[in-house]
Amino acid sequence: MVVESEAHARRAAEEKLMRRITFLDESAATQQQMIVYAIVGLISFSLISTAAWFALGGRDPGEIDIDPTANWIDPVIEIEDENHSHNSLIDHEMSTPNAQLIDYHNLNCDGNVKPPPELDNVAGRPCFPEYKNTAPTPGDNSEISIEGNFMDDCAKYPDGTGGCYAYVSSYNQIEILDISRPNNITLLSTYYAEIARIIDIKVTKDNNWVLINHELTNSELDPIPNDDDANSGTNRLDVLYVGNKLEPIKVAEWNNPPAGFHNQDLNVYCDWEPSNPLWSGEECHLFLYGSDPYPELVEGSTGTFYKGTQIFYVPLGFESWLPTQSDEQQNQSREIIRWGGYTPQEDTHCGGSVFNHDHVFSEHPITGQKLLYISYWGAGLRIVDVSNPPQLPDPEGISWPQNNEIGRWLGCPTADEGWYGPEGGGHADMTADEWLDSNQGNDNIHYAVPYDHLVCSGISELDPVAIYPKSCGVGPLDPTYGGNWRHYTIIAPEYGSNSNHTGYIWTIDTTDPTKPFLVSKWRLPGEGTLENGSKHPQHYIPGGYIYSPHNGDTGTGGEVYWAHYHAGAWVTDHGKIWDDLVWENGVPEPERGFKAISQLAETRTIGYFLATGPDWIDDAPETLEYDMADCWASCMIPFNWGLAYDPRGFIFISEMVSGVYVVQMESDRDARYPYHPIYPLE
Repeated sequence: MVVESEAHARRAAEEKLMRRITFLDESAATQQQMIVYAIVGLISFSLISTAAWFALGGRDPGEIDIDPTANWIDPVIEIEDENHSHNSLIDHEMSTPNAQLIDYHNLNCDGNVKPPPELDNVAGRPCFPEYKNTAPTPGDNSEISIEGNFMDDCAKYPDGTGGCYAYVSSYNQIEILDISRPNNITLLSTYYAEIARIIDIKVTKDNNWVLINHELTNSELDPIPNDDDANSGTNRLDVLYVGNKLEPIKVAEWNNPPAGFHNQDLNVYCDWEPSNPLWSGEECHLFLYGSDPYPELVEGSTGTFYKGTQIFYVPLGFESWLPTQSDEQQNQSREIIRWGGYTPQEDTHCGGSVFNHDHVFSEHPITGQKLLYISYWGAGLRIVDVSNPPQLPDPEGISWPQNNEIGRWLGCPTADEGWYGPEGGGHADMTADEWLDSNQGNDNIHYAVPYDHLVCSGISELDPVAIYPKSCGVGPLDPTYGGNWRHYTIIAPEYGSNSNHTGYIWTIDTTDPTKPFLVSKWRLPGEGTLENGSKHPQHYIPGGYIYSPHNGDTGTGGEVYWAHYHAGAWVTDHGKIWDDLVWENGVPEPERGFKAISQLAETRTIGYFLATGPDWIDDAPETLEYDMADCWASCMIPFNWGLAYDPRGFIFISEMVSGVYVVQMESDRDARYPYHPIYPLE
């Protein structure tokens, strides 16, 4: 495994400590910088003792190593034999010593897996704190979304606003948790639908509305399960009103036969004014971005060709569905209108599967554009501008946003000339066969995560200007050093099996979203072991999605957090990539992209955590009644599916069998948010 050197680890710790100092005001910066420098000068003597309780979770401080991965044990064991079982918790109780479990919830609501029949597919039910971490454990957890006023420490205000919440999609149900205190998370309610297959969940920024999908379940691509989780194959989007966190209520649903939506997103536009007088009175306007797994099929019996990216306008917005209205009023307001569509043009990819898996909406921190970052499997990353919806709907996507693709990244050239041509910088000089070869860690782009802000030399715009290094100037607008502030998008594949590789995590520079280029790549560290006992140069996936990357999120200073199914949650440092690139001519040339780079930058490994149940409960699978026979999880635990990062410094992990984990890396500790573990007292 490639790990950080002792010098790098110490430097990173020093810089992180400097970033955590809160400056009272700019005029006091000089004096406080002197204090910081004094602290840094003493760090070699004090760092170990001050961080000991956290870094090793209660181990003897004498065992601490300044390099958190110095005693690293490879958690990835591909084969099962008398020494290792993929569904044995004891075999997987591993993490780097700089990762600590802060809290855990097995998502038991009230002792019952299902609600009373009258609530099924209609409304949720409140949960009770005394059932936390008691049997039974419902399981089948997938995506997790979090939202709230994190930087105000999730304060709750007299008008009922504020607070921070997590929303977990769990196949037949969703759960709502209060995560305002990350060391004591509380399950508030759950919503259950027997016919559902909910694997994705999104929430509006006001924490009032949840959008869930019922994934494709009736095709040869993703057949209906054959066990007791089988459902009707209903394929639709549902909206839940969650203004009352104890009683979520379904207020709208839309079918999408014959396929079903995969990972979707949404955005509320307050700067778009429709010309239709029936809608122009609304202050803001809601758009939904549906990801259809069947982009190239004729939909239903209509004979109309719809594209993989399907955009919908909700004319009267979420507020028109408030449960206080009558059924007739709500039914009149539930209309959604197909407003646009997109799919990659055939001459802009290298062949392979064009499979729309995932949408992420984000506003670019430099251009201000409202962008969709779309993962299109063999057709790679697509960046589509959805800033200005047209006045008239374009349901088949003839022009909007079909003509608004502004950037893309694949490993192979996808044009005859220009940025994507053979001599351009917008690819990785691969042939089409190389790019589509999953055995080399390529193809199958499944998930994309754009940074929320710019980073420079391991700091972000959220840090005080007084601690910016010289190479960052006074910020992104600095006339000399502004170009060192970069924007990245992280993309990753998904493999059901792979005889040679677990897949790369690719770092794409999207500072100019019209000219994305590769700057770094990372894979699970270490080497694999074949069934005959011989070593393999890298880890591989013997079957069942076992070590594939899945969901990820970004931190504030360049950190990236990624769930790797059975390999656990991994944290990597991308903050100094721009510093570490080796340029052909000795100076940065982003205008030439990949062609100007003679050596990609290293993505450094910070650590990992395997979610294997609470370590304070003996025999958790038996005590909490984990469903270890659920083979949708490939009969493995851990099976980390969802992940979200709380900017206060906490990682929320959704593990399919056992529940939700709150984990913190030592480098993410922030003195403003001192939430230490209290679970032994629970």
